[in-house]
Amino acid sequence: MDTLAEEASKSGMENIAISSSSGNGQSSGCRRCVSLGKFLAGRLVEIGVSHAFAVPGDFNLTLLDELLTNTDLKMIWTTNELNAGYAADGFCRRQGVGAAVVTYGVGGLSLINAVAGCYSEDLPVILISGGPNSNDFAANHTIHHTIGLPDLGEQYRAFKEFTCAAVVIQHLSEAHHQIDYAISEALVSKETIKITYTVD
Repeated sequence: MDTLAEEASKSGMENIAISSSSGNGQSSGCRRCVSLGKFLAGRLVEIGVSHAFAVPGDFNLTLLDELLTNTDLKMIWTTNELNAGYAADGFCRRQGVGAAVVTYGVGGLSLINAVAGCYSEDLPVILISGGPNSNDFAANHTIHHTIGLPDLGEQYRAFKEFTCAAVVIQHLSEAHHQIDYAISEALVSKETIKITYTVD
């Protein structure tokens, strides 16, 4: 099986640039610019995710709006993050790959029991979480939806224990490589992965 990067190269998708806008602008050297959310939605659909299970929160609202623009990806709203994780687990068992989208901090940490179950069962579930603004990581201050410490890496460290790959997207120029790397790891190793992106 070709990796996503190899498939992208064959299809000319390496010339897609990820932009911070809704994808209407052009970047030098690329034929098509898309937002992070539209790129991610396209990748999910490419690997067979037709339904993503989600809980809206202030750190993922913009991404959810972008995911909703892809008509091949249906969003299923759940009452809490743990339910989203278990629903993605069940979908994965039936379809071969699943996805859940949650907010940062307490929302993401609520998902950890389902993630541990997916990991122990060798299920390729794609977990996507919003994150604080990239400036917040260096500011050393406490923000809402956290465990009350200025260290904003606790969610990353927690998920790293129960995933085969965990990435934090802080620079749009690296986003497509990080997304493709993480998704490829999930598909090849049949394990759960975590993608966190900053809200700026």
